[in-house]
Amino acid sequence: MGDTFIFILGIMISCLINSLILFQFIEEKGERIYYNRLPYILIRLVAYLVIVSINLLNYPVINVISWVVLFTVINLFFYNNGNTKTLYRFFEIPVLILILTLCETVGVMILGILLEKLQIYHIKNIVAMSIEITFSKLVVLFFYYLIISKLWRDEFITKIQLGIEIIIILFSIVNLTVIMSVLSKISTPTEYILLLINMAFMLLADLYFLYIARFAEKYNQLKIKLRLLEQQSLLQYEYYEGQEEKYNESIKILHDVNKHLNMIKNMYEAREDDLAIGYTQKISQMLLPLALEDYTNNPILNVLLNDKKRIAKLHGIKFDLEIGTVNLSFMEPIEVTTIFGNLLDNAIEACDQVPDDRSIVFKLDQYNEIIVVNLINSTLPIKKWNHGKPISEKRKNHGIGLLNVENVIKKYNGSMVLEEESKKFSCKIIFNQ
Repeated sequence: MGDTFIFILGIMISCLINSLILFQFIEEKGERIYYNRLPYILIRLVAYLVIVSINLLNYPVINVISWVVLFTVINLFFYNNGNTKTLYRFFEIPVLILILTLCETVGVMILGILLEKLQIYHIKNIVAMSIEITFSKLVVLFFYYLIISKLWRDEFITKIQLGIEIIIILFSIVNLTVIMSVLSKISTPTEYILLLINMAFMLLADLYFLYIARFAEKYNQLKIKLRLLEQQSLLQYEYYEGQEEKYNESIKILHDVNKHLNMIKNMYEAREDDLAIGYTQKISQMLLPLALEDYTNNPILNVLLNDKKRIAKLHGIKFDLEIGTVNLSFMEPIEVTTIFGNLLDNAIEACDQVPDDRSIVFKLDQYNEIIVVNLINSTLPIKKWNHGKPISEKRKNHGIGLLNVENVIKKYNGSMVLEEESKKFSCKIIFNQ
């Protein structure tokens, strides 16, 4: 009875570790198709129970096939990843399982060497199997968190975080080695069961602390992104604040036309009608670019739209504005520049990549308390998407602006939908006052 319990517990621990690793891999590589969390909780539970039931039969070939088939189906039918082709996604789970299996094999080989060095030869088969499971899973955790996951995750890893993960794994290996050194003194089934429970909790503790280390790693990344977001927002705001001052100075110049009027008056008095008309036209052409066209009642947004329209013209981009009566007084000036500055900058940059027929259509309107933004621009086909957002291949921190836009929109209980079809990229935003 004791041996059966040890065997079942060992299988459950082994399947739990592998299942958690595979689900973590799938979650980080793909995006959930369904928004409801309940189906995914049930999938995890059912997958674990099915895998445990099959592994209890103790047929190695059937075990491997069940892992590959079940998790490949879950990856393909319950998750989406626009960055990779279906053929690649079909093979990524089998390849990962193969790597984890090789890691377990390496762990068993290392364990054999340790037992020989410690001169431990006579161990009950069921206990030997339990120790093999525990030690091999430690090796799997070591390889997955310190090597495998680092290869496909495009994130900066600090030396401190890497050191913490190494210490966690090495501590467990040393602890397990100490446990093995006293195996010869354990004789009763109860002691073996307690020993196995101790090793099981050690594995789960490792998994927990490695997850915490991963969480700290992501927290560090978010802090870096937050600093970049704040810097970008501040720079954009300062730029458009300076532009507003420049346009205000231009308006002052427009109002200072007395000398020009006197000059035109003198020309007419001297019967120089043609010369006066020519002078008037030159003055008009000279002052017209300085005028700020009022699209909205928001001065910062007016400056921004005039500036982007001027840049679009220089880049040969057709720029159409359709703006209704909108009140943005509830927003901070820096938030206005964050949303509309980033969106229009991205639109102009996308149009620059298109060889011809470049266009931007910017629509802004208000319905009761709801602000609606619809931006459509020309674009090349977007190859990579991640969680509903396009991924640029140009630079690492490209996309910070879009994240900044999303943060402001969330502040006003809004939503943003990005789509690309027929070489047209659209950004639809709705948020409340």
